[in-house]
Amino acid sequence: MIYYYSGTGNSAYVARKLADKLGVDAVDIGERIKTGLMEAIKDETVILVTPTYCWRVPRIVEEYWNQIEVEAETLYLVMTCGSGIGGAPVYEEKMAREKNLVYGGAFEVIMPENYIAMFDAPKAAEARAIIAKADKRIDEIADRIAAKKAGAKKAGLLGRLLTSINGAYYALFVKAKPFYAKDNCIGCGECERRCILANVKLEEGRPVWYDRCTHCMACMNYCPVEAIEYGKKTAGKFRYTLEKVVDDVSSREA
Repeated sequence: MIYYYSGTGNSAYVARKLADKLGVDAVDIGERIKTGLMEAIKDETVILVTPTYCWRVPRIVEEYWNQIEVEAETLYLVMTCGSGIGGAPVYEEKMAREKNLVYGGAFEVIMPENYIAMFDAPKAAEARAIIAKADKRIDEIADRIAAKKAGAKKAGLLGRLLTSINGAYYALFVKAKPFYAKDNCIGCGECERRCILANVKLEEGRPVWYDRCTHCMACMNYCPVEAIEYGKKTAGKFRYTLEKVVDDVSSREA
């Protein structure tokens, strides 16, 4: 069984492609996190597909994983990223160990960058080219998992060093305060609906951000009129979501 969390569609896309290739179901644990559903995961092999947040599995996914019951034999991680997963194959081994599972390792899938609070997102044509390469990688990963071959379990010194700053990253950079809506906000509530942590609330027709942000960028990137900014860091940047660049709706629901 495949379980996935996705902010702006990348990991959902990969999860659904893998599910089709392997002939298994894909379950959106983002919806479970949002609704507080703590249903146990029971399967022989668990494939967890997530974005990479500062070279690790997102903290909200780890927290959810730690709270639920898992009855399985093997855990594989498939991590989408803009450039690399750093030392995640080493750091995330504990997710398997703490549930008494065999660790099948981590697989990296390069997808279009969406973290525009810090980086630039590729425009549509470039994003499509990145996804085309990712499709081949997804097929390779599916073949390896089907053959019970491991993903990466080790990381070089640089990768481990990058991942080691994860705690500082959350403490220093994962803040909701810089988010604001410009005057062209239409009060549609899409940002509120997209927030997995119910951190965005529409008050008197305007979005207000509270203090439980995970920096998934869904509120900003899905805004239909691009009214949301993050301080001065996002002005003029392309708002990437998978829906904007991929035509097959069935494989890209966020």
